[in-house]
Amino acid sequence: GIQSFLFGAALCSLCLLYIYPIPSNTEEYWKVTAIDIFAKTGIIKYEKFISMILRLDYTQPVSDEYVTVMDTEFVDIPVCLYLPKSKSETPRRAVIYIHGGVFCLGSFKLRGLDALNRWTAKKLDAVVVGVDYRLAPQYKFPVPYEDCFTVVKYFLQDEILTKYGVDPTRIYIAGDSSGANLAAGVIQQVCFVFILRG
Repeated sequence: GIQSFLFGAALCSLCLLYIYPIPSNTEEYWKVTAIDIFAKTGIIKYEKFISMILRLDYTQPVSDEYVTVMDTEFVDIPVCLYLPKSKSETPRRAVIYIHGGVFCLGSFKLRGLDALNRWTAKKLDAVVVGVDYRLAPQYKFPVPYEDCFTVVKYFLQDEILTKYGVDPTRIYIAGDSSGANLAAGVIQQVCFVFILRG
C-alpha cells in the first residue's frame, strides 16, 4: 500500500542523489535537493513545483497609512494599483512594473514585489501599476508581451490618467529579468505608435 510506495520513493530518491549528487556548497541545499528529487522522479514538473512554492508567498492587497492597494483588471488583465494617500497639488508620476520569472513564474502578488511596489509608490509619490500577464508554457509568446502592451495602452488613455491623477509626461515602464525584457519591448512599441501618430 502507501507504506510500500513511500519506501520505494525514498529508495529511488537516495539512488538518484547518489547518481546525480547536488554540490554540498549549494545554498539552501535541502530545498534544492527536494525540488531536484520531485523533478527527477517525475512526481511533478519543475515549473509546477516552483509555482506551488511561490504561491505560498502570495500576499493580499492590503492598504496601509501611506498607500491604497487594490486589485483590479485592465481589459481583463489582472493588475494591482498602488495609489498614494497623500494629497498632491499636481498630477503624479506613474510606474508600470512588470515582474520577472522566466516568462513562466511569478506575480505582483509575491511579498517582495508587493513591498517594492508599495515602497516605490510611497518614496516617489507615484501611482504604481503591477501587471500579472499570462504565463508560459500555457500561454506562449507573444501572449505575455501582448498582455503588457494592452495594459500600458489602456493606462495611457486620457480618461484613465485623469482618473488616477497621473501626469502623462511622467510615466515609466520598468521590470525585472524577463519583465525588463517585456518592458523594453513595450516601450519600443509605444514609441513606434506615437511616432506614427506624428
